[in-house]
Amino acid sequence: MSERKPAKVSSLVRYLKNSLEGDPRLGNVMVEGEISNLRMPGGRHWYFSLKDESASISCVMFASRNAYVSFRPKDGDKVILTGSVSVYEPGGTLQIIATSMRQSGIGDLYQQFELLKKKLAAEGLFDEDHKKPLPPYPMDIGLITGDDTAGRKDVLITLYNRWPAARLHEYPTQVQGKDAAPKILASLMKAEEAGHDVILLVRGGGSIEQLWCFNDETLARYIYIMNTPIVTGIGHETDFTLCDFVADVRANTPTGAVEKAVPDHKEVRKQLENCYIRMYNSVSGALQYDRDLLDRYAGNPVFRFPERLYSQEAQKLATYQEKLMRTRSLQDLKRSELQDLLQRFYGSMNAQSNNVRKTLHTQESRMKQAVKQTEMKHSARLSYDKDRMTLLMNNDLISRQNAFAAKVKLLDAYSPLKVMERGYSVVYDGDHVVNSIDEIEEKARLRIRMTDGFVNTEAVSKEKLHG
Repeated sequence: MSERKPAKVSSLVRYLKNSLEGDPRLGNVMVEGEISNLRMPGGRHWYFSLKDESASISCVMFASRNAYVSFRPKDGDKVILTGSVSVYEPGGTLQIIATSMRQSGIGDLYQQFELLKKKLAAEGLFDEDHKKPLPPYPMDIGLITGDDTAGRKDVLITLYNRWPAARLHEYPTQVQGKDAAPKILASLMKAEEAGHDVILLVRGGGSIEQLWCFNDETLARYIYIMNTPIVTGIGHETDFTLCDFVADVRANTPTGAVEKAVPDHKEVRKQLENCYIRMYNSVSGALQYDRDLLDRYAGNPVFRFPERLYSQEAQKLATYQEKLMRTRSLQDLKRSELQDLLQRFYGSMNAQSNNVRKTLHTQESRMKQAVKQTEMKHSARLSYDKDRMTLLMNNDLISRQNAFAAKVKLLDAYSPLKVMERGYSVVYDGDHVVNSIDEIEEKARLRIRMTDGFVNTEAVSKEKLHG
């Protein structure tokens, strides 16, 4: 019996290749499975595996064929391939050379999605006027996503970089599968009850089947009636779910959801610094204006020579007093003249009767009464003018004192020392005012300004606040 001659490996692989490619049943197969290990070197040919729960087969789809595929495949997509079975000779690998590809079950899901989308849109659930505005500086944020997922990590990293001062409360939940929608709904109810400033509902990319739980009608209706603003970041930029349409703000990714929900602390710091500069300049300008006004008031002759306020009235009073003195002098003169006349009259008329004396006495009494009335009239006028002048001077002085006190009170209210009296202080590094611990080197010599003086100290250590 002759000895059998061994075949070469290449001959065997070529034989298998020809046998497979010659079988008409394997020349146009249709296979359903899940894509894994997808590679697109140079963005041209696609190399991947198609698998199910118990087997896997290598596949290739050349650029001339994949250019007609209507979607961008990714690992985890469930697809239906049409192609031929062959063998890759250099590796002896069984493979399918795909000629077409479509998503498995995608038609039914899209039809359901479009019908439900039209229904909810007709009811006004997507209307812009119902969208709630996001708070400008949220400090309490609720996060609903899968536990230990790439989407969660993206959110944590982005939130820490943009807005580390916020408190984050996580609600780990299932975000894929048939039971995911009720669990997401339960997490939303807990977050709504907690009263957060804003809620983030996020998930990384996936196929329409994997994202289908976010198209649940009950879930969409609950988001619509929530009082807390909600931001969604589900899938990739091209992925849209009913939760996205009904949410207050939709972002294209989990990272984008954080960027829309919170500000950048660096920009906020710049805004605060600009506000501080504007406030400081405004207060400094107001203080300088009031100082100049105070200097002008202090230089006013009225404050340096307050007697000028009543000098004119004092002159009037002196004039009245002078008139009164002249009146009294005239009275004395007339009395003297009268006595002289009486003496002369009595001397020449010593023999006159009692009736003449009585008449003269009556005339003297009348003259005295007239002089007395004139004196009383001038005295009353002088007293009235004096009281009126005093009242006017007091009122004017009180008005000016009140205005001056108001200016001093306003200057005191703008004083930075008032802020220090409430317990605040200012830290200097040399002549520089310190706003952040990042500006302080360890062992740096510092000066702390308080309301009644300075304290010299040394920076022993630093501790950063992270919210």
